[in-house]
Amino acid sequence: MLNFRKIELEDKPVLETFLKNSEEISCENTFVNLYVWQKAYNNEIAIKGETLFIKYGEGDSENFRLPIGGNLEAGLKEIINHCGKYPIFWSPINENFASLPRWFTEKYDMSPTRDGFDYIYLCEDLALLSGKKYHSKRNHISAFSKKYSWHYEDISDKNIDKIRECAELWYSENADRLDRYALCEKEGVEEVLSNMEALDVVGGAVFVENKAVAFTLGTPINEKVLDVFVEKALPEYATAYAVINNEFAKRQEKYKYLNREDDMGLENLRRAKLSYRPAVILEKYIFTPKE
Repeated sequence: MLNFRKIELEDKPVLETFLKNSEEISCENTFVNLYVWQKAYNNEIAIKGETLFIKYGEGDSENFRLPIGGNLEAGLKEIINHCGKYPIFWSPINENFASLPRWFTEKYDMSPTRDGFDYIYLCEDLALLSGKKYHSKRNHISAFSKKYSWHYEDISDKNIDKIRECAELWYSENADRLDRYALCEKEGVEEVLSNMEALDVVGGAVFVENKAVAFTLGTPINEKVLDVFVEKALPEYATAYAVINNEFAKRQEKYKYLNREDDMGLENLRRAKLSYRPAVILEKYIFTPKE
């Protein structure tokens, strides 16, 4: 049997030996996302030998990520034996797809989970905003600059309290939209801001008259890809989204790509993410046992 358990901050070094060595670029391949979202999705982990097992949900909603590391077929059988049945699996497109054993593909139907596809951009594109395709983004930044006297700062101990105030105000002003996922995100942001160095998180903020009006947070997926897992702008400064996106990208020269995660099936958010012209839309699939 596999011994699944909750994720602790102290698990970060061990988990990252699996996550960063897998060569995947999905947002789920960061310790921060596993750690922060465990209350909402009931994430649990088990490690056996050279394989990391990740479980989500419980009861009828229980599902598993394809095993990470070790022998794929042995890992799949380990989960099936643990469950005593063929459970639901999911995975982003990766090298495992070419290695799925024949018996598995005969037992499972595979379907895309479009609402969970990641939008991945060339960092240079978001930093330069060159050409006609980014004309509207440059206009938003120009309009913001004409209306406000603003500046950008990296998040540090010197301004962290102002970032907390901005976050608290954003969640307060959006209180009517705070379902259990948003409340989990709120708690996660508080946790991250209190442990930025330990969690390997970088961030930036836009200030107007010494007040933080927008901020963003990111964490490495690997040496080439940074996951931007939070981006907020106060409602009265909505055009600051274009500003914080651009300013943050300008300062991430060490990364080739920025993963700005999924659109959750929200049509407005999907249009916004597509408008920034992603270099990659990373597909993810769910595997459900056949009848």
